[in-house]
Amino acid sequence: MTVNTHEKGAKVRAQLIHHATEYKQIALDGRKVYIAGPMTGLPEMNRPAFSAAAEYLEGLGAKVMNPAILPDGWEHHQYMRIAIPMMMECEVVAFLPGWQDSKGARVEFTRSRAFALVQVALDLGTPVDGLPVVRSHRALMV
Repeated sequence: MTVNTHEKGAKVRAQLIHHATEYKQIALDGRKVYIAGPMTGLPEMNRPAFSAAAEYLEGLGAKVMNPAILPDGWEHHQYMRIAIPMMMECEVVAFLPGWQDSKGARVEFTRSRAFALVQVALDLGTPVDGLPVVRSHRALMV
């Protein structure tokens, strides 16, 4: 019997959520993780927060896809045409605080949920030298 990608993704998501419930955190070592969050209209396009997230996730052993590395100068829909395929190559989507107020991150949330990708929320800690710091992650339960 062949298991389709959606069923396989849903099974992996369920296992990771079970792990998160039992151990309060989702293991990300070796997993491909996409960072989602607000960018448009924020200072420096919120790149410092995306960089902090990438550093945190890489420290946990994740393979990170960071859309904040894309160059400036394109329209929102053009960024999304690049970002969605980046996200679809990942198993986990890590959402920065404020994602609910971002048109693009809400699209990423909906798409990642529809394809049973694991969703985690990133928690920011106290900034160090004025730069954001990610202190933890947890299962995103919406």
